[in-house]
Amino acid sequence: MPYHLYPVIEQVHFYFSRGLLIIAVAMFALAVYIGLIRHGDVTRTFRRGAYAVTALVVIDALLGVLLYAMNGRPFEEVHLIYGLGAVLSLPFFIFVETTAKKRPAMGSYIWGFALLAGIIIRGIMTGRAG
Repeated sequence: MPYHLYPVIEQVHFYFSRGLLIIAVAMFALAVYIGLIRHGDVTRTFRRGAYAVTALVVIDALLGVLLYAMNGRPFEEVHLIYGLGAVLSLPFFIFVETTAKKRPAMGSYIWGFALLAGIIIRGIMTGRAG
């Protein structure tokens, strides 16, 4: 990988994380609305949205791995743990929701997107100086 692409990949990773934070908060709000206000259950469309967010988190993590492979290092090394946590958080709650016997199971996504947003915030705080 040419090292002259490093600044471009770094900026994409930077802005991707901010976009993911906005999406996670929006999905959290939607889950609260569907689950707590309307007392609804998970729809196929919502679940597909959760899968799409998971895919975007994986793409962002792969960008981070690429930066690390190009000898880029985060401001704090714990950033790597937050990246892994972000990748694993939603699949865990998706598993809990899809295997739940008791309906509605939207609470799983409320917790999942709240946790994802928190992890992303911590990841942003530890990613780069300034």
